[in-house]
Amino acid sequence: MDAGIAAVLGALAGAVATTGAAFATGWSAREQAKIAARSEHRRQRRDSRHEVYEEFISTASAQEAHAARFFLAPVPTDVEGLALALRGSEVADIEALWKESHRLWTELLKLSVRVRLAGPGMMSKAASSVCDCSHDVMESMMTVDHGITGGDPISVRFEEGRDRWMKLGEAIDAFIEKARISLDDDGTD
Repeated sequence: MDAGIAAVLGALAGAVATTGAAFATGWSAREQAKIAARSEHRRQRRDSRHEVYEEFISTASAQEAHAARFFLAPVPTDVEGLALALRGSEVADIEALWKESHRLWTELLKLSVRVRLAGPGMMSKAASSVCDCSHDVMESMMTVDHGITGGDPISVRFEEGRDRWMKLGEAIDAFIEKARISLDDDGTD
């Protein structure tokens, strides 16, 4: 082989190697940028989820605490017992108790939309469960005194309300556990 052809082939091999190295470097840089962008997106999504989950839990816990002040009283059997339970809840009457419960339930419904948007699906279901339990507690507060005018005795309605209040606590605990799982998911599975 003559020296000229060997020089051309050497130059061509050098050009191909340089082009290959440049291509590999560019591809690697793009992949690193994608990884960094995905990581930042996951961090931002986790942070926004954390914020909405925290608001939801705070409101649901306020609903639970509001109900606790009422349902932890001794089971009333008459109007005087109901009045005593109301005094323990720090509200003037059953209507005021119900209105605050309704306000908290309405706020939970608004927050549950944000939870659904933040995802994932298991959080939507957990939020719906909390909202359902919150509604049941609110309904119990509204109807506990109906035993005075007819229907089930006041003690039965009160105990049903207490059971619903405990289910709300369980639903909140389940939401918190699922929120932990959701926030710990780093997307590597």
